[in-house]
Amino acid sequence: MKKIRRISTLLILLILISTGCGSKSPAVAINEEGYKLYISGDYQGALEKYNEAITADSSYSTAYANRGMIHFYLGKYEEALADMNKAIEVNPKDPVAYSNRGYFQLAMGQVNEALKNLDEAIALKKNFDDKQLLALTYVTQGSAYGMIGAFEKGIASFDEALAINKNDKTFYNAKGILLKDWEKYDEAIEAYNEAITIDQSYAYAYGNRGFVFFIKEEYTKALADVDTAIEIDASIPQVYNTKALIHSAIGEKDTAIEIYDYMITRWPHYNDAYIGRGNEYLLKEDFARALTDFSVAASNGNLDAMVQKGYLHMTLEQYEDGLQAFKQYNEVKPNNYLVLVEIGNGYQQLSQYEESITYYDQAIEIDPQHYLAYYSKGLSLKYQEKYEEALDMMNLVLTKHDLEEAKKEIEWIEKKRKG
Repeated sequence: MKKIRRISTLLILLILISTGCGSKSPAVAINEEGYKLYISGDYQGALEKYNEAITADSSYSTAYANRGMIHFYLGKYEEALADMNKAIEVNPKDPVAYSNRGYFQLAMGQVNEALKNLDEAIALKKNFDDKQLLALTYVTQGSAYGMIGAFEKGIASFDEALAINKNDKTFYNAKGILLKDWEKYDEAIEAYNEAITIDQSYAYAYGNRGFVFFIKEEYTKALADVDTAIEIDASIPQVYNTKALIHSAIGEKDTAIEIYDYMITRWPHYNDAYIGRGNEYLLKEDFARALTDFSVAASNGNLDAMVQKGYLHMTLEQYEDGLQAFKQYNEVKPNNYLVLVEIGNGYQQLSQYEESITYYDQAIEIDPQHYLAYYSKGLSLKYQEKYEEALDMMNLVLTKHDLEEAKKEIEWIEKKRKG
């Protein structure tokens, strides 16, 4: 049985597509033709073949699974999910169908749902005809665990994958990424070393190892690794981004900006380049250019850029614009504690104190142990001359954090009450 291999990226989100097995029925034969077109990069042609396979045999689950992944490649996400669901409906014992759906949900940010499907795929592991596909399912599971901070479980998943195939460089690369996120930097470097030992021309491992050296402030090693990665494969924008960060860290800000300029010319839709260049302009206090770059990335839907844009507007006392940026973020990704506090702060600066308290209360509900929302709420109460409530709030701050500003506010309020 042939399977379409997953394609690993620097972020190690891996795709797995089943292409079926069994006797050469017309549907199976057409499905294999679709596979060949997929391998050649002709997704539209592959899609047409999978349509033909389904017409030939509407109960052939593999064709639905494959068509679903082609829809995913083409950005047709509703159609992709519908086909994945159909594949499981037709054959609920196909582990690859669950693995594909798990990958899809992971890519859509639905991590918990993804894990349920990946668990289901692994529960059916005896049904994997190709054990490499089982290994890839473990890798996707490990990446999913990493996204929710379940690092130990993630490492266990990667080790399961490596137990199946200890010679797959992408598995070590994926494990290194999770170890980096876990802040186990030396172990991450060891994982990247293993990947490079397997393939000394593996650009992603050099680039990722270089990023860890950057985090460790070992800039000479970091720069050597990213330069090696670029020499091997000059088509990976993330590596250029790391190179720019390194030059910025060693004080070569203009060089960093030149790298970002090159990236934006070559990859005009790569948001991190706009954010990186915007940050460099921000350090130079070139606020207009910084705001332009953040705005471009934000208009492309980048959440980090929305936050950066919001902070910059607030710094420039452009509170209504700042509120718009933070609220745009909140619509896409609600319940971010710090963003809710910033929205509250924006309303506070506009003297809309009751509205500010609404957002502070939302933040407190999300994290009742963090002091910041209590402190900001206390200020809004103080500005409304609700001194008793403000005093209670500042005292509550001190039960969470020994904040000097809260002590000063308590002193001021007590003097005000006495006098």
